[in-house]
Amino acid sequence: MYIASSMSTRVCLVALIGLPAAGKSTFSRWILSLPQPHFNVIHLCYDDHLPAQDNSLNAEFEFQMQRNKILATINSIVCELNDHACVAKDTVKSVKLSENVNCNDFLILCDDNNYYHSMRYKLYQLCRQNKSAYAQIYLECDVNLALNRNSARPDNERVSEKILQRMGIRLEKPDSAKQYWEENTFVLGACENLNVKKAQILTFLCNSFDKIPQPLSQTVTSETVTSLLHQLDLLLRRRIGEILHLENNSSERSKKAKMLIAKRKEILQEVRKKGEKELISTDDFNTYEYLLS
Repeated sequence: MYIASSMSTRVCLVALIGLPAAGKSTFSRWILSLPQPHFNVIHLCYDDHLPAQDNSLNAEFEFQMQRNKILATINSIVCELNDHACVAKDTVKSVKLSENVNCNDFLILCDDNNYYHSMRYKLYQLCRQNKSAYAQIYLECDVNLALNRNSARPDNERVSEKILQRMGIRLEKPDSAKQYWEENTFVLGACENLNVKKAQILTFLCNSFDKIPQPLSQTVTSETVTSLLHQLDLLLRRRIGEILHLENNSSERSKKAKMLIAKRKEILQEVRKKGEKELISTDDFNTYEYLLS
């Protein structure tokens, strides 16, 4: 699923996956602190850029807008590295950088929960568009352990128990059998000693620089749009069912159902129009599914 890189400057985007308090930022700080010559490390923590979450529609809209801005920032960093092998000064203010001037390999840690496949797929697509490598590190953590760790955090860093428990239900573990693009994943237990695993982690990360996604080749023509729409419709209906299952208030569930059904119809209409003008792929499904999340 990957092709080797022949560029002198190499970029690898690493999506960190896990519940709040699973150890993603701890892992990032550990990598940043290592005195090793293997690669430069750029740490982008989403929490530094995202607003505090609440349940209002305006807050949800703002949350999605900020995620899109973060994705644009990551894209800018990747392009800057590909063109100049360095990070722009104004970008350095928003990221942590461990720089090795004798090395042209850059590892970008995307420190976020990334609990949906669709969230990670956006990063994978970004890598495919920029001919950069892609990897995932899943910090596997039991919900109860995450809750205990979260309760020990300072008030301003603590996530509400309700949100954390909801994430525990929604978190979609990496599964390369269903999502082929997740095959380059390293699973790290939340209680594992990072220093004990150091050699394995560094080997995985160093090897990941060669894991560049192939250009999109599996495309479909307008003759198969009807079949594609049917597949997408089933996927969206399933996602709507999952979202509504988590809503206990019947009145809110009814309002949310109407909104999601309208959104589903809007997405299907958009895909139908797109299929009439250009080649589309089932790889795009993750992006459309994300719009409902």
